[in-house]
Amino acid sequence: MQFLNANDTAGNQDEEQQQFSVSDGPAHDQKYPFIQEFSEFIASVSTSSLKFKLMTYQQRLLARALWEAENYGGSLSKCKAHLKEIYGDFWQQLTNVEEYFTEEREYCELVLRLDHIRQWDNHEKLAKLRQNLQSDEQQNI
Repeated sequence: MQFLNANDTAGNQDEEQQQFSVSDGPAHDQKYPFIQEFSEFIASVSTSSLKFKLMTYQQRLLARALWEAENYGGSLSKCKAHLKEIYGDFWQQLTNVEEYFTEEREYCELVLRLDHIRQWDNHEKLAKLRQNLQSDEQQNI
């Protein structure tokens, strides 16, 4: 493992710095083919089809857990109580629930995109393993 030297003016970075960030969309498209098309597809299907035809039970549980963790346990009344606590009795004139309470569908789409990325990563690892095995076999001949 390499560490960055605070006195290094050359600006060297360790290998982990080269990983893709969330905002690095064009690079994701190169590393993960069809991610844009897949995202457009899952955005176009109904929520029911998304949850019960495209997602596994485990994926639904993960999406639900993420949604609840970030949305007051899934309680709209808790969200409204929090807004009242922050803004006072007239919170509805200053903000709305939609700014603080996200739809569960967004988390379903996120889980499916993450699984798509995971599958491409596994595919890449298997392809490299096969390539290494083939080159090892050719060297032994």
